Amino acid sequence: WGTRAVEAIDLVYKGQASICIFTEVGELWNACRLPHFNTFYQNGTKKNGGVCIAVGKHLKATRIEVNIPNTVIIDITGLSEPVRIIGIYWPTSQLRDLKEIQPFVIEGTILSGDFNATVKE
Repeated sequence: WGTRAVEAIDLVYKGQASICIFTEVGELWNACRLPHFNTFYQNGTKKNGGVCIAVGKHLKATRIEVNIPNTVIIDITGLSEPVRIIGIYWPTSQLRDLKEIQPFVIEGTILSGDFNATVKE
């Protein structure tokens, strides 16, 4: 994140994004903020891990508290239909268990992130 933060922020504003999901943001995330966005951040289990979902302040977003490492879940309301966003970073060293996430996957869910999947999985 540190070396690409400026590029990512530039892309967000050039693309007029309303919702962004960032993974592997690391400890430097606290030094980089996105004006006009509410951010929902989860520390990573490793120094360079972590997940952040940024939502434009014109949208109403609420964090769903979960005890799943490297995972952020938010609900966005005020659209034509409610949307749930799940942002995940699964380092190769972290046990992957989709059963942890399944209770949070509802209609209108967008699941995104860095899953570090392998062919065996």
